[in-house]
Amino acid sequence: MSRTRRSTGLQSWRLPGLLSLPEDVWRTRHRWVTTVLLAHLPLLAGWTLYRHTPLLSSLPLAVPAGLYLLATAEQLTRGRLRVHRALASCAAAAGLMACSSYLVSVSGGYIEAHFHFFVMVPVVALYEAWAPFSVAIAWVLLEHGLVGTLWPQHVYGHNHEHMLHPWRFAGVHAAFFAAACTGSLTAWTLAERARAVQADLVEQLRHQTLHDDLTGLANRAHLAQAMDSALAGGTQVAVLALDLDRFKEVNDTLGHSAGDELLRAVSARAATGVERPGLLVRLGGDEFAVLLPGLDVQEALAVAQRLRTTIARITSLQNPERGDSPGSSADAVFAPHSSIANTVASTLPNTITVSIGVSIGIAHRPALPTGAGRDLSPAQRARVADELLREADVAMYTAKRSGSGTALYEASTDSHTACHLAMLTDFRRALDDDDQIVVHLQPKVAIADGQLLGVEALARWNHPVRGLLAPSEFLAMATGAELSAPFTAKVLTEALFVCRSWLRRGYRVPVSVNITAHCLMRPSFAFDVADMLVRQGVPADLLCLEITEDTLVADPVAAAQVLAALRATGVRTSIDDFGTGYSSLSYLRQLPVDELKIDRSFVLGLYPRGPGEPADDALVATIVDMGHRLGMHVVAEGVEHRDELAVLAGLGCDSVQGYLFSPPVPVDRFPPELLRTAARTTPSAGYQVLT
Repeated sequence: MSRTRRSTGLQSWRLPGLLSLPEDVWRTRHRWVTTVLLAHLPLLAGWTLYRHTPLLSSLPLAVPAGLYLLATAEQLTRGRLRVHRALASCAAAAGLMACSSYLVSVSGGYIEAHFHFFVMVPVVALYEAWAPFSVAIAWVLLEHGLVGTLWPQHVYGHNHEHMLHPWRFAGVHAAFFAAACTGSLTAWTLAERARAVQADLVEQLRHQTLHDDLTGLANRAHLAQAMDSALAGGTQVAVLALDLDRFKEVNDTLGHSAGDELLRAVSARAATGVERPGLLVRLGGDEFAVLLPGLDVQEALAVAQRLRTTIARITSLQNPERGDSPGSSADAVFAPHSSIANTVASTLPNTITVSIGVSIGIAHRPALPTGAGRDLSPAQRARVADELLREADVAMYTAKRSGSGTALYEASTDSHTACHLAMLTDFRRALDDDDQIVVHLQPKVAIADGQLLGVEALARWNHPVRGLLAPSEFLAMATGAELSAPFTAKVLTEALFVCRSWLRRGYRVPVSVNITAHCLMRPSFAFDVADMLVRQGVPADLLCLEITEDTLVADPVAAAQVLAALRATGVRTSIDDFGTGYSSLSYLRQLPVDELKIDRSFVLGLYPRGPGEPADDALVATIVDMGHRLGMHVVAEGVEHRDELAVLAGLGCDSVQGYLFSPPVPVDRFPPELLRTAARTTPSAGYQVLT
């Protein structure tokens, strides 16, 4: 019977016995009952001796003794002799009733001895089963009916009334016994109902533990169990990682209730595309997974395509702006004018249709040799399961970036492999090494007179095995939240060391260093920079920190505070790659910025590469004019040709940076002719390192 039917049945009156005791509970109760039976045997034997009962009359005591041996045969033989629990419980019940009958018979039918029956009935009812309970009832009926009628002196004593009217007294005893049985049945019923409620609660908790509350799908814990079973069997396993496209737009536009409605609709549709023994799982948010045991790569790809088609259907969602329900936005805006609210609400649609896509990544493990999967420990299987899910997740992001919708995991595209981890470890060591993180310098040159106005310090990694590495091979690690601060400090130290060494030679050359968003979000960053300048003995106005537009957009308020603190110390700031980000021009007006660097992509567009392609000179001119009006120095990046230099000069650009003058080079290879054009100062005058 299902859990629902069982719970419904327990709400109405019925006889007990629908639920049998669990095996461990039954065994515990059986030990208690048989212990009570065993305790009777020496007590009744002692009572027999005390009463000087004839030997022939004491022979019935062998009946409960034999029944005890039958009831405990399995325990006595240590499991070698198997006895069905129904037979064992019936034997114990009959043994207790036999003890009651013997006590009544030996006592000569005393009324007080009959109380023993009433005590034993609740003991037998502990089994909560009809078989032993029926044995007890049948025993009493035979005892008081048949024996009480034929040999009333053994049941009702020697009272004259008892002898003349045995059936009358049998009825009286039957009434009392029925009352005792009713009490036992009531207790039995209540205990059974309590056990059923407990079982329902356990089942509900188990279901909640293994299923998602919103969609009813399996959850991560359920997936872990299913993957462990699949891997233990050694069969081939495919895992799909699913992530809904544009789901955030639905949440942000229509609200979380609409997002939940969409998730339920998508879950219901996706469930139709996954056949057993496959398992559809919601991992959280708009992320799902599918476990496909026994499927190869091509079959998994077919399931993925079927899921994409199934999920991508248009979904109708309730419009939160519709004024049909209390608390709608129309009611909130037009609450004082209900007629206006009704008019506005009537023009809004009841539902909004949305189209949702999905990106799916696939990871696969081939079948293991027979029995090999079972040789893996649970911990090893858990590691394999985690790796499978991670690989599917990597493939899913590959599919999302490429726009293909579906991607199969490939180790060559995985940036989280053991090789990547080894590189990350090497990079951590490089930050503690004085020789691995180095800076190459690229000059900034004034357009008007060709004077060296400054240099940009660009980091390079001098790997002990792989040689000199470009930023593209380590920048993602360097700009992460964990390593951003030590990496920036390392580059700043190297750049300021160069600036100090040139100062001692009499050259006053400002140096620019790129900083990450994580640094700009730290309130203490300005203090750290000021402290570093003091320790290096470099004037603050010789340091320029370059920041990209995206860095400013991340948190413009915090960025403005840090930039203001940097300006207070005398450090200059520059917006790098201007025009390629998505910042508002209002930020540019509000932020304390000294320099604007035009991105190389605009410089390349100064000369059209074909007929009909417009030049970017108007756009560059606008940027130059805007920078000047805001009091900024304007630098053009990526200048490689004299023609570009001439156009930039005509547009009023202040300085340029690019291969036309020098690529990024080590300090010892910096063009000396450029260095000689820099502003001069007295060599070594006042520029001592503070320690």
